[in-house]
Amino acid sequence: MLYYAHGDAIVSAEEIAEDPSLQKQISNFYTNLSAGQKPSAISFESGELNAKNAVMAFAPSDGPQAVAWTPIGVGLPLTIMVREVYTGKYPRGGLLGGDGKDMLVTSAVKSVAAFGAKPRAHNFLQNKVPAKSRLTRPQAGKDGTPYIFHSPALLERSLTMDLTMVFDTFPQEVFNQVGDIFNSAAGVPIFQVHSVYLLAAGMLAKLVGKAGEAIFDGKPVFNSSDAINIALAGSPAMQPGFALITTQNVDAIDPNFRKDYQVNEAGQVVDKNKNSYQGDMPYLVVSLDGAVQEELTSFAPTAASAAVLSRFFGIKDGQQLPLDTIIDAIKLYNDLSYRKQIDSLDKQLQGLPAGDPKRAPLEDKRKALLANIVEDLLKPTK
Repeated sequence: MLYYAHGDAIVSAEEIAEDPSLQKQISNFYTNLSAGQKPSAISFESGELNAKNAVMAFAPSDGPQAVAWTPIGVGLPLTIMVREVYTGKYPRGGLLGGDGKDMLVTSAVKSVAAFGAKPRAHNFLQNKVPAKSRLTRPQAGKDGTPYIFHSPALLERSLTMDLTMVFDTFPQEVFNQVGDIFNSAAGVPIFQVHSVYLLAAGMLAKLVGKAGEAIFDGKPVFNSSDAINIALAGSPAMQPGFALITTQNVDAIDPNFRKDYQVNEAGQVVDKNKNSYQGDMPYLVVSLDGAVQEELTSFAPTAASAAVLSRFFGIKDGQQLPLDTIIDAIKLYNDLSYRKQIDSLDKQLQGLPAGDPKRAPLEDKRKALLANIVEDLLKPTK
């Protein structure tokens, strides 16, 4: 389940939906706070949102170097990033029974309107992780990336986000080969194309036989699928900031959890005394932000290429293929699709007089489509 982090409160979507005025209060609170005004505090079942405890930056700081959240919405950039992974009671026996087990954290994000399954991104692959481990991101000397999703200008009003955590003992040769792929991915996650294939930013690699299959065969101890509603009518709109992801309703596990704990300004789950959560429940904390991320330009085309390859390309046993050309082709295909939609919108706009209220949403959608076109040659001249 997904929970919103507002001040020292952990808020469920159901709680907001029960009070139709609450979403407007939350939106107005952050708007006023960003404008330098002091908004009125908002009380929730689990805590309070006020001007002092509102999380408005990525890092804990009272100084001018704090990085403010950038608004999210349709037509704006969106980046979803893992900020904390907590393993809870898993793996079984990992805390006292040896050095722990190997851990794989994966993600998949798709539009609510999309029918086909999206390729699963491999974000964390860690060796010998004991129970009650806490990871904020892969170390510089380890494989992986915390990025889950990126769009330069979001076109969807709602997304579906899946997260899994799997523990197993993977063969060392798998770690070595996956490590080589991570090193070539340039900050973009590697994607699962088929049971023994992984796609990085510039190559497709077949993992070795049963050793490769082992990495996909583990049973998840954490498995979530949640709605990310950006602008879906009748649902609370996501604000930029942190969200807590659990596999179950936390109120059923611990009725006092949301009252006793909060997500702090660093994206960590802590109690009222700032002590980190040490219980048995595994969770992930993700952040949603609208800042421009130039370094993630290849994210969407790589994911799209993975989806295409999994359906249409046959790879011989043990074969590796460079994918730069294929990814470039997917970029051009995506650009052409966006350009056709822009041309269609332009025809609609030509038939509407200036000042017509129908023009504004069409113009906003045109700006979003234009921001998604990478190749300058496919951008309209005016």
